[in-house]
Amino acid sequence: MTRAGLTLERKLTLILMAFFLSMLLVVVLLLHSLRSEYDKRVYSISSENISNLLSRADSAFSEAMLLGELFVADDFYQTNLSLIKDTEDSTVRRVSEGDVLAGLSNLIRTSDYIVDISMLTQDSIIHYGSGIGLSSEAVEEAAEMARLASGAALWLGSDDGSVYLIRTIRRLEFLSLDELAVLFIRLDVGSVAAEMRSAVTDNTMILVLSHQGRLLYSEYPDEDGLPDENEIIAAIGDDQYYIYRGILPRSGFSYLVAMPHNSIYSGIVERVITAFAIFLIMLVAFILVLHYIVRRMIARINALMDKMEAFERGQNIGEINALPGSDEIAQLNSRFDRMAQGYKDVVEDNYQRQLIMKDSEIKMLTQQINPHFLYNVLDSIYWMSLKYSADDIASMSYSLAALFRAAVSAEDLITIGKELELLESFLGIQRCRFPDMIAYKVDVDEDVRNAMLPKFSLQPLVENSVKHSVEELGVKTEIVVRAHRMKGGVLLSVSNTGSAFPEDIAEKLKEGKASNSSERIGLQNIDERLCLLFGEGYGLRFRNENGCAIVSFTVPEEV
Repeated sequence: MTRAGLTLERKLTLILMAFFLSMLLVVVLLLHSLRSEYDKRVYSISSENISNLLSRADSAFSEAMLLGELFVADDFYQTNLSLIKDTEDSTVRRVSEGDVLAGLSNLIRTSDYIVDISMLTQDSIIHYGSGIGLSSEAVEEAAEMARLASGAALWLGSDDGSVYLIRTIRRLEFLSLDELAVLFIRLDVGSVAAEMRSAVTDNTMILVLSHQGRLLYSEYPDEDGLPDENEIIAAIGDDQYYIYRGILPRSGFSYLVAMPHNSIYSGIVERVITAFAIFLIMLVAFILVLHYIVRRMIARINALMDKMEAFERGQNIGEINALPGSDEIAQLNSRFDRMAQGYKDVVEDNYQRQLIMKDSEIKMLTQQINPHFLYNVLDSIYWMSLKYSADDIASMSYSLAALFRAAVSAEDLITIGKELELLESFLGIQRCRFPDMIAYKVDVDEDVRNAMLPKFSLQPLVENSVKHSVEELGVKTEIVVRAHRMKGGVLLSVSNTGSAFPEDIAEKLKEGKASNSSERIGLQNIDERLCLLFGEGYGLRFRNENGCAIVSFTVPEEV
């Protein structure tokens, strides 16, 4: 057989190479097209992360504002500051100052960023912590700004990295509103920036805080002006920085954070390159493994083709080695072998089948004569028995003729009513054999008598009952045949007293290991016919209940 053009192996190789190059091109184009969108996503995600980093500091600023409100409204501080201002008794003043100082020592612990709380009275400064940290001139200037604010809170920054909340504490009694003290709450924003830097990979992050247009804290280089509001990338020194802006929700502070462009992208680029390299290596390995598998598969297909060519030439394929393995190609080879062997058997057997056909036809014609002869004999016995008043013999011959006529009929399915008539014929014979030993009862719904079932489905079951109770044990038995409608079909059962089924009879019938051949043939035949006609769920079921052996099965309501 001549093979022209590209072989299957070359075609698959070209497909694999095209797939490899296509995947490589798609990945490169995808990385290129996603770069701009990736920049936006990185900027957006980083902005959210920075806002989360500042949330703790925002809480500290907000707590400082609430603390300022507390000093203004709390009766404890109102009372003690009033005593410090009004009394001339130095002892009373010292006691009040000590009480105020004790209160400050407790309140300063409310935030990790508050490093000092000070109250500037008319004669002294009460403080707890590291001190105000401002020169006397700056303190006076800040106090004057607080007085001009009429009790509102101000935020001021300093060169040492501290931010101050400043406000006046006024007397609330009788709404006199005269000044009792000027409050200074000092927060270390430098520690806020240090904490943020510890949470990111690059420590060159720059933080700027402002409030109501007033710069509070700035790490931005003095020689460079702050970037415009619309800029998201700015040059600081020799590097490019991402610029993130926002407002802290609780304190209302405006922030600007500058993150080095390279610090965000360096790790990402390295990971992208590493991932791309791993993908490329895995893709090449996949292509090589797939190519190896394809070559082995093509070799096995070629071997199968060689075997087919040998079969086509008439060569004995048994001389060709079978393909090893259990995959689809090996299964195809095995099926081809069976097909070829079957074809050979058919050719060899065809002649013999032709030879025996005439003999089979002759035997069939002979067998067609035999049933008519037996009917005539049984009919003669029946009339002679009536003539000589041998009623038992007449009844038995009549019943036997009915059973025999039904057995050789072409019908496979009959109605339940007709099956019960055949059962009456069989029991007529058994009553002649065993007088007064068999009690028979039928409990059948009238509306199921026309339902169809396989012919001779009940008779072997009743015969089994008679055999195991009356014949073998010699005990009188009561046989009850039932047929009732159930959901989706008709339930039929045969029960008898005087015997019981073995516990494993169902398994023995399935395995062909019944106690005797007649039982195996009768019951197994019914079980197999039911399953073949209606499905696996319609076989025989056996049970022993209340001293009775019961065998049952179901048939569909409509067949």
